[in-house]
Amino acid sequence: MSFKKRNADQQPKLPSGSRLSAYNGQLLVSTGVPSLDDILGGGQPVGTIMLIKEDRATTYAQLLLKYFMAQGISSGHHCAIASRDEDPEEMLKTLMWLSTSDRDNDDEDESDKAKNALDADNDRMKIAWRYSHLKRFETGVKPKQPSPILSTPIVHKETNTTEEPKPYCSQFDLTKRIPADILEKASTEIVRWTHESDEKDDHDDYAILLDKIRQIVVDGQFSSTKPVAPGTVRNALRVGIHSLASPSWQSESPNNIYQFFHALRGLLRFSFGTALVTVPAYLYDEVPNFMKRIEHMVDAVIEIESFAGDPIHNEAAYTQNYHGFFHVHKLPVLNSLLPPSTKLSVLSAGGSNDLGFKLRRKRFAIETFHLPPEGGVVTRRTEPPAVSEPTVKSSKKETSSSSSQLGLASLANRNGPKKIGCGSTPGKIDPLEF
Repeated sequence: MSFKKRNADQQPKLPSGSRLSAYNGQLLVSTGVPSLDDILGGGQPVGTIMLIKEDRATTYAQLLLKYFMAQGISSGHHCAIASRDEDPEEMLKTLMWLSTSDRDNDDEDESDKAKNALDADNDRMKIAWRYSHLKRFETGVKPKQPSPILSTPIVHKETNTTEEPKPYCSQFDLTKRIPADILEKASTEIVRWTHESDEKDDHDDYAILLDKIRQIVVDGQFSSTKPVAPGTVRNALRVGIHSLASPSWQSESPNNIYQFFHALRGLLRFSFGTALVTVPAYLYDEVPNFMKRIEHMVDAVIEIESFAGDPIHNEAAYTQNYHGFFHVHKLPVLNSLLPPSTKLSVLSAGGSNDLGFKLRRKRFAIETFHLPPEGGVVTRRTEPPAVSEPTVKSSKKETSSSSSQLGLASLANRNGPKKIGCGSTPGKIDPLEF
């Protein structure tokens, strides 16, 4: 058998803004939130659906959806968005955008910096000198600087142009909005419903949405079942669905939503697409097993429980450091027996689910939830209560009485042991001792 040199141009190339998992070799894309990528084991696997249970009083789920779409535009992916409650075009216009400097990543003002510096000085004085050089305990995943891109630039033979690879996970600033020129150049698509379909009484919004997504997968060559020419660079597809199963969505039967998730999962499993769906789960608390059946048809399920409007958590001390709980109900498991986060995650390693989130001025962060010190963070020094004079006199009387009793007992023992009951052995007082 003769040796044949491998041609690099004919090898399949990864989509821009993606990478392979170190755990199972699955193709991953970033959600836009570094801490959420860590919980998922490095990112969301391609071909999966992630479900976010919305909170009753806040829009944190919509914020994560915007992170997902903004990261897709930054990575050069094709982004499709659908919503029946809000205008998808306005949602794209209000996306957050990249931070331009290290100062943009620092979301603490001058007063917070001065307070943290003072706390550090106080800790340096309180802590033992032998522990001062140890690494401090971190509750979250800090956003890392973009690593240098090691892959080669993408060369398009048709147009004879060179395209630089996109970053995997970008750093976004919530105080900035996506520029209009970048949004126009981005590969985005808005799923809309025609007026004719809305006027019909028996129309099904879920079936229409599924047909639109299937058409996008076929026309954009995102399906992995159809081969492409050797050396062709594939692109990744991101599907964002906002507030699915809300009262604005109409269908012929309540079971149509189960058929939609079942068909969407099979469609994306054999494609280079991922989906992020938000569902107002609080509307179906009285419907038995509604959310349980949907959770079985998706790959990842997370729930956001905000402290806003909840009287149980309003007066708690931990509300000063966190804005709510972040529950992880299900993690994607592809080509493995266990989720990759059990080996690779920092926040949810070992299956721990004690997570909380906080919304800072410039970023959204998920951290390990921990209770503050009892009594606050300020150390209070209290002196022992002063002993009053009557108490001293009474204690002296008790001491004298006890000493007199001991004296009488010693005199009784000096006169000799008493025989009680049937005890005949000398020196025994207990009647049961012989």
